[in-house]
Amino acid sequence: MSIFNIIAIILVAAAIASYINYRFIKLPATIGLMVIGLFMSLAMVTLNFLGMDIQEPAEKFLEQVDFG
Repeated sequence: MSIFNIIAIILVAAAIASYINYRFIKLPATIGLMVIGLFMSLAMVTLNFLGMDIQEPAEKFLEQVDFG
């Protein structure tokens, strides 16, 4: 996966989360994104606990991102 695809996925996820916050939750932007990120993380942990293998694809995706 190219760096442009990774950036596009991250930007789209942030835009969708921002829209959900703006339209429904109505918290300040930084707090709303943090809360949505928390719920997404909890959903991934719950789905992994229920037997859906989400952790491995997420780890492979994040290994490709250079955060440095």
